[in-house]
Amino acid sequence: MRGKKTDPEFVSLFITDCVKEGKETPEAICAHARKMITEIDEAIKEIEEDKKFRSKLLDVIASFEETKRDKSGDAKLLPFFELKYPEACHHLCNVLKKSSVISTNFSGEVPPDVRFSIKQLIEARIICRFDDQLSQGERFEEYLAFIGLE
Repeated sequence: MRGKKTDPEFVSLFITDCVKEGKETPEAICAHARKMITEIDEAIKEIEEDKKFRSKLLDVIASFEETKRDKSGDAKLLPFFELKYPEACHHLCNVLKKSSVISTNFSGEVPPDVRFSIKQLIEARIICRFDDQLSQGERFEEYLAFIGLE
């Protein structure tokens, strides 16, 4: 090949092997080399096809794993979508993020949407109530990630 250095040791060994096999003329040696190149090229083509097929098989596996993961993830997030007053829920969780406890001894009247939001957040295990205090529930961090407050 032009521009590439030859390997004289390999050439010598190849010619010696060919002579041992009875290929003594330059034409026979070149024909044998061409035949081997063709076989190697065919093997490379098969490997390339296998690589493409392997990639597609990985796509199949990924699509099933993604489908399985996505469905369970969506099911877990469903209660977050069902919160009736998301702005009030967002505000309450923002306050709980800054201070880990909120007292339920409110001075004055609590708006109905806030009262209802507290109830929903407790039911969704986003917040918990202990006596007269609200604190972060087991799904609090998950909800913060869902609303982008993490």
